[in-house]
Amino acid sequence: MPSKVAFIVVGWNNADLLPDCFRSVYRQTYNEVDIYYIDNYSKDNSVELVKKDFPNVKIIELDYNTGFAKGNNIGIAAALKDPEVAYIGLLNTDARLKDQWTQKIVAFASKKPKGALYQGMTLDYYNEDIIDSTHTYVSYNGQATQGSWRYYYQNEIGPKKVFGVNAAACLISRKFIEAQPFGQELFDERMFMYLEDVDLAARATVLGWDNYLVPEARALHMGSATSGKNPGFSLYMTFRNNSAMLFKNFPLKMLIRMSPAILRGDIDTLRVLRRMGKKDAARRVLKGRIVGILRLPLFIMKRRKVLKRMKVPKGYMWNLMRNGY
Repeated sequence: MPSKVAFIVVGWNNADLLPDCFRSVYRQTYNEVDIYYIDNYSKDNSVELVKKDFPNVKIIELDYNTGFAKGNNIGIAAALKDPEVAYIGLLNTDARLKDQWTQKIVAFASKKPKGALYQGMTLDYYNEDIIDSTHTYVSYNGQATQGSWRYYYQNEIGPKKVFGVNAAACLISRKFIEAQPFGQELFDERMFMYLEDVDLAARATVLGWDNYLVPEARALHMGSATSGKNPGFSLYMTFRNNSAMLFKNFPLKMLIRMSPAILRGDIDTLRVLRRMGKKDAARRVLKGRIVGILRLPLFIMKRRKVLKRMKVPKGYMWNLMRNGY
């Protein structure tokens, strides 16, 4: 059985982060590994650095910034040309794998024939006593939520089935990629970046696949090393893409049930930002939500494809949204 893992690293002006990122993969005890570096038209010396210091990394240079979604899709498509690749690993440039992350997750994943997405215990890069993420999920107010974010790490949690995983450091099974209905567009390229991993998790759940937390595997994450350079953009994109993510993956009755909480959540967010004097941030949130709603017709066909193949009861999804597991 093929068992190779192909790691996809998408970079944009992150030359300072790449060496430690790649080294964390090469330090793994798991031998069957390739790394694909997708450069989103960096203006720094990222490509030159990789060519010089990491000659075994497979480089794909793009002639414009395609965003996180399309960049990963390009890398995944290239990696899957190798029939030995059984799993795709996604690793942000600001994430680092601890020793044996790959070995532990693959060992677990190999026993789960309906497993789609996996992540380990992702800890804060600057303080490993604090959790960055154990999983992701869509809460009852429609917002994407990081499981256990900023909790102090105490006891082992899991392994267990979860709603979804954080794409900063995760594993995706080839079987799921090839079975899901959008071919090589695993991540929705119309989202560009933000919430595309939550969208993917919701799709996997709706289609009857399982996602898992494997806490023995550890990774570290700095957080927003690229996107944090423009917080206003991140707010706008989050609220814009939230509308598409909900529309694509949730049946109408569930959306109607969630609508009052979604509206209250948006109003509370706007009030808090205005109270803090962040009027520009509030405008970006409001604009993101309005633009997101106006863009919903772009996703009608994808909604039909997903919901036509829905394999789980609505009650199962609703229960999973309580805390993500």
